[in-house]
Amino acid sequence: MMRLARLALVMASTLTFASTALAQQEMTVEEIANQISTLESDFENFSGTVNTLQQEERELREKLQNLRERNSELETKRESALAEMNDRYQRLVEDPTIDIAGAQEAYKQAVMAHQQNKADIKQQVSLVSEKAREVEEARVSKHSLINEIETLKEQRNLARVDRLENEFNRTGELEVSQSISCDRQETLGQCENRGKLMAKQKASKQYLDTILDGLSEASLARENIEKASPNVQILGSKTISNGFSGAGNYGVKLAVELRGQLPQSQACTLLNVDMRYCASEQRPGELQAGDEETVDSSVMHPLTIRSNVYDDEVVIDGVSYGSTPLEVMLPGGEHQIEILKYGYSAYAEKILLKDATAIRAELEKSDYSFTRGEKIQDILYRDVRGPELVVVPAGKFKMGDLVGNGLPNERPAETREIPTALGISDTEITVEQFGNFVEDTAYVTEAEKNGTCASLSNGRPQFNEKLSWKNPGFKQSESSPVVCVSYNDAQAYAEWLTQKSGFKYSIPTEAEWEYAARAGSETDFWWGNDVGYGKANCRNCGTDWSNTRPAPVASFHRNPWGLYDTVGNVWEWAETDEGVVVKGGAWNFTPSLARVSTKMELPSDFNSNYIGFRVVRAQ
Repeated sequence: MMRLARLALVMASTLTFASTALAQQEMTVEEIANQISTLESDFENFSGTVNTLQQEERELREKLQNLRERNSELETKRESALAEMNDRYQRLVEDPTIDIAGAQEAYKQAVMAHQQNKADIKQQVSLVSEKAREVEEARVSKHSLINEIETLKEQRNLARVDRLENEFNRTGELEVSQSISCDRQETLGQCENRGKLMAKQKASKQYLDTILDGLSEASLARENIEKASPNVQILGSKTISNGFSGAGNYGVKLAVELRGQLPQSQACTLLNVDMRYCASEQRPGELQAGDEETVDSSVMHPLTIRSNVYDDEVVIDGVSYGSTPLEVMLPGGEHQIEILKYGYSAYAEKILLKDATAIRAELEKSDYSFTRGEKIQDILYRDVRGPELVVVPAGKFKMGDLVGNGLPNERPAETREIPTALGISDTEITVEQFGNFVEDTAYVTEAEKNGTCASLSNGRPQFNEKLSWKNPGFKQSESSPVVCVSYNDAQAYAEWLTQKSGFKYSIPTEAEWEYAARAGSETDFWWGNDVGYGKANCRNCGTDWSNTRPAPVASFHRNPWGLYDTVGNVWEWAETDEGVVVKGGAWNFTPSLARVSTKMELPSDFNSNYIGFRVVRAQ
């Protein structure tokens, strides 16, 4: 108990410190790095503590088993002592001289020993239950600590961007000399002006080099300088000296005042980090202030879209407009155009609409083909249907950390095979779908029975007996992903689908889940290695739901194989040879934990308001 108390104190102070630091957003890059190092050290110690608690739980359970086995032995002794005492009483009736005190004492001792053992069992059951709760709380706290570490890493990137901007966008003064030969056609004034211009250009180049050399991350910035276009603004200049030299050249010496100019988006380019760290001043659909070209958004322009395939889907600024050919009127400005079709690579383009525009998209056939019937939805009973499934083809893929950003349990990467095509629900199982199951079976979830649904409060896990799939602690609709369900609850739902449909349903294996979520990609997310801005529901990912609650399913674009919400929203249960894990990240977890290869090991009876699931069906 003292160990757990110290553990809770460490977790509380650690997470509170991290959360406070994040709220203030005033720590330097070095301070954040030091804090990350401290938390990572705490995490290693924390892992050892979890292992110790698990060993203590095993020892307590072994002792409980021994007490139960001893209970049978003591019950036999009690019954034997009772029989002996009863025999003595019967004989006492015929022979009053018989001494029964010894038999009475033996029976008394047997009863007391049996009662004491029963009391010991009761106490041991309580100790086991308490230790099991300690283990569960410690394991959840361990995962929340990972979340805080990753959140600090996010904060470090933001601080790196701020630091680079402050270091780059500074004012300074240089003295430069420039010598030129005046052309015969030039007047003296023209020659002098040309000399001054060349001196200013020279000063700008020198000042840019000075800025780059003075950056805290100078080497990295120089590696990426060709991808960006930072510039230098000349604020003013003063002539120190000018005139002809003995060699006949005209010389000019200037004192030039300059300021570095680095647009915020280019800070991310120089640091090679996700552009979302530079998105605080811009939102999807908006133009940066100061863009060279302005467009009147009150003017509507025609946009025509065609593609080389039929039955595709056109998505403009996140809204589906149906299939091509398509003609729409849109306000002037930036628009994100996507054209999707199962079995084809997606077409994506950002356009600046300022007059009539036509787009002809060429979608290429993917290197896989679906089996017959791209979508499946089984009828369960009456008008109740099962979850909508998409068919994922058989194939091989690389599983695990392929980029180098992963945690230790994601390595080493290995080639895995999905031997047969399978159907997988295109979204997480919703509140409505789970409600059909409960209504048909009167099923009671483990959270409802035991009051064990966990939530994160200020980065710390809390178990709340009032939370359940019906009331997870935030507003939800029938199309929200169901949460506060354990793996055992999810498996019960899958077994119900099997019974009702006649087809074999189950929870996906980790390999099946990652294969379907990757959709043929080898990057951290199915669209690339950067989570981007507004593409998924995770902590600080730029959506209306981020760090607030799960979004309704299918609120974001599906991957090329037709799956929604494989990035963020809620963690999803998956099976492994060693036990069960959750995959995909969640609305209140940092984006780096939403990578396709990330996994967290959890007990099968654990449940929380940030974990849901999807199902697979055999062909």
